[in-house]
Formats: sequence, structure tokens, C-alpha cells
Amino acid sequence: MFFTDFNPMTTEEVNKKVIVKPKADGSAALDSWAGLSFNVRLEGEFAPSQLEYKIHDADTLTVIENGISYDAAYAAIMLGRVALLTHLIPGTSRGWHLVVDTGTFALTAFETWFGITVPVGGDLFGMREPTGTRDIPREIQRHYHFGWADLGTNEKPEKLHTTTNRIEGRGLHWQYSNGYELLTFFPSVVCSTLVELSDPLGGITMTNSSDYIKIDDEFYVYTRWEVEFSGKMWIEILNFFDLKAAGVEFGFGETDELRYALHTAALTITGDAAHLEQITSFGDKAPPMATLKGKGARYAYRPRDIDVPMTREEAHRHAAEAQSIFDTGGMNIMASGNNLPIVDYLAGKKFKVRLDDEKHTAAPWTGTHDTVYEYDVVSMDILKWRLPGGTWQEEKYTAFEPAKDIILFSHMLTGDPDYTNLTQAIDFSNGLVTTVRAQVGSWHSEWEIGAYAKFGVLEYGDIVPPFARRHHFTTDLVGKSYAWAYSDTMSSIHVYSSPESYSWTIFQDDNSGGATWSSPCFFIKLRDDAYLFQWVEENCNGSQGLVVFNPYIQHDGGFFFGVGHMGLRLNITGAYARNLGSFNIMKYFSKKGNL
Repeated sequence: MFFTDFNPMTTEEVNKKVIVKPKADGSAALDSWAGLSFNVRLEGEFAPSQLEYKIHDADTLTVIENGISYDAAYAAIMLGRVALLTHLIPGTSRGWHLVVDTGTFALTAFETWFGITVPVGGDLFGMREPTGTRDIPREIQRHYHFGWADLGTNEKPEKLHTTTNRIEGRGLHWQYSNGYELLTFFPSVVCSTLVELSDPLGGITMTNSSDYIKIDDEFYVYTRWEVEFSGKMWIEILNFFDLKAAGVEFGFGETDELRYALHTAALTITGDAAHLEQITSFGDKAPPMATLKGKGARYAYRPRDIDVPMTREEAHRHAAEAQSIFDTGGMNIMASGNNLPIVDYLAGKKFKVRLDDEKHTAAPWTGTHDTVYEYDVVSMDILKWRLPGGTWQEEKYTAFEPAKDIILFSHMLTGDPDYTNLTQAIDFSNGLVTTVRAQVGSWHSEWEIGAYAKFGVLEYGDIVPPFARRHHFTTDLVGKSYAWAYSDTMSSIHVYSSPESYSWTIFQDDNSGGATWSSPCFFIKLRDDAYLFQWVEENCNGSQGLVVFNPYIQHDGGFFFGVGHMGLRLNITGAYARNLGSFNIMKYFSKKGNL
């Protein structure tokens, strides 16, 4: 789903399809509710002045909303003592979805509607005004209200439902009763991430806007809203005594088919990563994101409305007009005060990098079509390079030593028609090399960075590289979570949530997890004390990040490379790491079919 381009649909299409399916599939009859009447007493600025219910039978109810009465179909499901009741307002695509604790009659009411208009063309720094708007009729919006069900015979509960950070950092495996299988991670109090396991087109981490609501220590409500993807909603009741879930899925799929159904799922806790708020802060005293104002406000990252996609010609024009190569300052969102020291290790050295282009041959790997880069390093920041028999070309470069005798350096290939960047990770202790070649344009985008890695050996002095052994792709980091401090003002959480993808979360002022996004990536093991981690922020700003992480010193260093509307940039980055814990998830990616 990560790369699916969803049709925004039209308001007319949405309403037509919703109106003809007024009831969710999979309802479990709540016989004890038949004949029940109650007023929903909701709190907050945007609560309706009147919301009254009379349950007629297992299928129908009457709801009075602000003086207007509707006869509606409904569906419901119970998980322990907690009920989920879902219905639409007849003749509209609006709906109400009540999560009710039948022990106390405290409840959370989700009011939903379709469609939003969003700005296009601004930027994260607030320096560029939006140039327009776009409509997304298929995307469900929501506002949740806390309150209670007044049956006329009960008092207001002592405790209502609240927002919470109590399950922040948790990872879950979900096995739905219909066969759907996924992993979720809660690195934020306003977002969650997921990896679809049962879908052959899944496997790439995706980010959804989310709500986390505490009923009590046993029961929670978790929602995810597929913003920037399908636009669907998922409201889930979680029972952590029995490790079960029940909920509702509502919205449009990849072919614009409407899905409105209740479900159940078995849960497995895959791990709990530390979250870093004050130990006495439980997320129940203030909104999860203070900047969100107005009805329906929620965190929603829409990266392609900020970094508006470009054609190849536009990207190349911007790259030609302005370039920032290892310059300080400027538009570098991951600029670091905590980068590794820049080293002069290479100064004065002449060497060759010989890559194994025949990827699938037996050792010794190299064949007749190997790529060789020759280097003559002039100084701490200037090198010359060439291909065999070619002309020497001078470039600026920057080098780090993230682990003893491993040198990571990067430079442009000036004059290349695709604005190619080359990053080399060379181990001078054993002669092994990883080369990552990146350029403007990828398999699915004309302007985002495309990159690939090749393995090879170093030819320098009397170093004799191994005959067969090479650096290699690895899953050693999969399931791990780290906090990264780039500077006094920029820090984030990484969750390495699949062998091919990860997520990053920006800390809020109270150290809770906030804005989150995700992208494809790869992990390469250089040595036990050095891992190369490369990602491209696809369907986002299109930039490449590449670092080498040393888990022994909990520090990384590397580079950011990309092109945007302000030009091409190649910058350094680096951060101090803090291990937050891990998730036991590799077993879900290691399943093998029967032979």
C-alpha cells in the first residue's frame, strides 16, 4: 500500500456508495440492549447539545441529534465489558461510533465525516506560502468526545476515558479473524506505524494518524486513520488481560470499494520501547499535541503537499540552479551539532575500489565487468577520482571514522547527467568496501533519489582483502529502537520495523513522540561495531540519508543528499544514540513456504 496512488474520489461518489451501505458487516447482537434508552452526555467545546438513543432491537435504533430524529441501522460488538456501537446518519456519510464501558457507562464518542481540503505548496520552515489547495473527499475526518451514557438510573462515573501515553512505545502483532495480519508500533502519542504481513504488496512501514485512549489498565481504545493513503478509519478496543481486540474498519479500499465491517483479532505484544516523558506524566492532563486546534484537528503529515513532486526536467533545473555541497547552514532539517569529527585519514592516500558487479556468481565474486573507482586524495576535503583510463576529476568530499579504520566518505560526480553522488564505506583493516551510488530519479519517481549498494574490495598498499567474504545485507537491527539527538533542538526516535523499512518520530517539547513518517531502507553489516543504514524518504521529500552507526559508542555519522525546489544539497549529519529497547518481530518475516 505504501506506493499506491489512491483516487481522491468525488463527494458524489463517496456519498452514493456510503448511503447504500448503512450498516457494518459482522455485527454481534446485543440482546440485552434491546429497548434501552440513554442520553449521551458529552464534554468539550465541540460536543453536540443533544445526542439521545433508543435501541429498538439487534439491528435498528433511533438517534436524536441536536433536535433532529433519525431511524438508523446499527452494528455492535462486545469485547469483555466494553461495547462498540457504530452507525451512520441516514441520507449522509456522517457517522457516530460509541465505545462504551458497560461497567461504568463512561464512553468515547467518535463523530466522523468524509472529506477535507488541504493546502499545497508550503514548506516546513514557513518560508513559502501555499500555492493552492486540493480536495480529498475519500478521507475520513473525526472528532472524539469523552462523556457517559445517562440511562436515567445512574450517576456520572467518577472517571471518564482520557487520552494516554501508557501504551506509547508498544509493539503488537495482529492476527485478524478474516486472515489479515500486520504489525503495529506506537512510537508517538499522535501517530502509529504498521507493516502489513498478509498482503504480498505490504512489507513497507506506513504511518497513520492515531488516537490513544485509556479506559482502564485492562482496556484501551486505539485508532488509526489512513491519512495520505486510503483515508480509511480503524477504531480498535484493546484488551491487555486477554490480548484480544475488537473494532470497526470503515472507508474505501484501493479500488474505491467501500469496506464497513466489524472484526476481532488476536494480539501478541512484540515489545515495549521506552518512552521518555517525565515518569509521573501519563498523557491524561493535556492534549497529545498542543498545537492542534478546532473541530477534527489531528496531526496529519502530507509530505507531497510540502515537497510537491517534480518532473525530471524540473528537478534537474533546480539542481543546476543552486547547489549546497557540504556547506554549513541553509535548509538542512537534520543539521547536526552532534556529528562525528571530520577526519583527514584519507589525505595523501591513493587507492582503488573494485566492486563485484557480477552479483550472483560464486566467489571470488569479481568478473570481467567489475567497476573500479581510482582515488587520489589531495587533502582533508579535496579528492580526485576517475574510472580506469579516464580523466581525473576533482571533488569536494567529507570523511568520518565511525569505527576504527572504517572510513565513510561522500562526494558528487560532477558532470553526471543525473547528478550522481557516491558514498564509500571502506574498512582499511580488512580491505572490504561498500559503495552506495545515488542519483536524481528512481524506479517510481523522476525527482526522488534512487540508490543502490554494491560490495567489493580495496586495493591499497599491502592490504589483502578476503577471497570470498564481503560486507552484506543484515537483519541485525530489525526490531530495535533508538532515540537520536542530532542537536539541542532536533531529536527523533527510530524504529527499525521491517527488514526493508523503518519509521522516524520527532520528539515534542515534553519528550513524547510526535510527528512520524516512514520509508523504505536497507541495512548493511560492515562489522560488529559498524552498520551502514540507508534510506530514501520516498513519497516525501525524496532525500537520501546514509549513515554508519557504531553500537559500541552509540553514535552515527553520515550524509543527507537530495534535490528540492530550493536546489540540490549534500550535507553531513550525525547523532548520539540511546537504546530504547527492541521488538521480537523477525520471526514474522522469516516464514517459509512448504516445498
